[in-house]
This record gives sequence, structure tokens and C-alpha cells, in this order.
Amino acid sequence: MPTLSLTSTHAVVSRGENIQFRCTTPKPRCNANAEFQLFINGSSVSSQKHVSSMTFNFVNVDVLYQCNYSCCYSYQNNIKSPLSNIVIITVVNLQQPNISHSAPDGRFDEGPQGPVITRGHSFTIICSTESQYFGGNFHLLRGSNITRSESAVNHSASFSFPEADYSHEGNYSCIYEVSVSSRSFRSSASELLLITITASMRPVIGAAVSAVLLLLSVLIIILLLKRRQKQRNKETHSKCFFTKGQTASHSSKNEDDDEADYEKVEHGENMNHNDSE
Repeated sequence: MPTLSLTSTHAVVSRGENIQFRCTTPKPRCNANAEFQLFINGSSVSSQKHVSSMTFNFVNVDVLYQCNYSCCYSYQNNIKSPLSNIVIITVVNLQQPNISHSAPDGRFDEGPQGPVITRGHSFTIICSTESQYFGGNFHLLRGSNITRSESAVNHSASFSFPEADYSHEGNYSCIYEVSVSSRSFRSSASELLLITITASMRPVIGAAVSAVLLLLSVLIIILLLKRRQKQRNKETHSKCFFTKGQTASHSSKNEDDDEADYEKVEHGENMNHNDSE
């Protein structure tokens, strides 16, 4: 029975890698070429001749190469050897993850290029992928730099930003990483998610309210001052009128007294004249 060995480094590979097998006969015949055949899941896919062994190469593999491999050999009498041992090849094909966002307090607008988050409010970026492998990690990138990493829970991870600031603006993407048979594999990056931070309207509203209150206070003070001034003018006018009334009354009284005195004098003179007659 021949021996099939994997001469490339790993039995678990990612798409685009190369794999290489070698099928070896236990008792090669001198000056006689053996025909070696490679089988994938029991079907012959390649046949080559050599004296003692043959190497089979597969370049730029994809998921179709995730199979069970074995080999056999035969000489000119067409008597085939038993099949060799089986080598299992696993091709890891991680799907492109998805990226989305949410705002727990609902303070965001959907702009033409992505979400617009109000400064000071919270938001969350969510990375997810299809259920191919258990566990793994998600890496959050801003631009080309990994900024944060989270363990995958139910094939997703959430990256929370409790208080949005201008430093959080940028293009975000996700990468999914998983370990299979002691090898680490990474997916391609997700689509870009542009986060824009806009100024909060609370300071503007607060300033406007303060200005309105200040204006109302000034108007109230002006009205109070005008009312007090009007009241003072009224009191002054009343005092002047009262003073004039007293002066006129006193003058009229003096005239009446003078007239009465005149009448008394005249009456006395008449009485004296009568007595003299």
C-alpha cells in the first residue's frame, strides 16, 4: 500500500493558498516506472509516472479542494495497489462581514454618505458574519488601523461609543478572525461605514433661552421704571394742584374779610352821621 503525505505546511488552508502531496510506493521496481494516481473523495483526478514516488501540486485552491485525498500505483500489468492512507484538506473561506450602526437614544440622522451622530450622544457599531465557525473575534478598523477588538457572541460583536465626539468621525470597517486547527484566519474587510459627528443644539438652545430671559428681564425693569416715574409725576402734579387750591382759597378769604371790614366801617360812618342830625 502506498503512502500519501502532505508536503505543504498545513492541512488547513485559506482560499488562494497552494497544497502539495507526495505518493510513495513501498517497494519500487528497478528500471520500471509506476503509474501513480491521486484520488479526491474516491475519484481519480490525476495520473503520472515515476519510479518510486510522485508529487501532486494544486495552486490557488478554493473551497472545492476541501476533500479527502488518497493515492495508488500500478505497473504495466495494470494491477493496482490498494488505496493509500487518507489526507483531509480543509479550506477556510471566511465571508465578508457585515457592518451596521445603532443609536440607543435615537439621536442621529441618515446622511447621503452614512449616519450623522449628534455630539454628546451614544452610538454603537455592530459587526456580524454568517455562522461558519464558533467563536472568533471581530476587529474594528478606522481607516486602515485596528482601533478595538471584541469577542464574537452569536457571530456578532458590538462596539459602543457612550459619548460621541469629533474624534470618532471617520470610515469604519470590520474584520472577522477565527482560529482553525491552531491557524489564525482573517476575512476580508467589510464595506465602509462613514460616521459623521455634528454639533449638539443644546448649547445653542440654552443660549437662546438665556438671551430671551435676559431681554424679558430688561423689558420688565424698563416697564417698572416707567410706571414708577409716571406715578411720581402724578403725585407731584397732585401736590401742585393742592397747593394752588389752598393759595386761591386763602386769597378769597382775605378779600371777603376786607370787604366785611369795609362794610362795617361804612355802616359806622352812617350811624354817626344820623346821630349828628
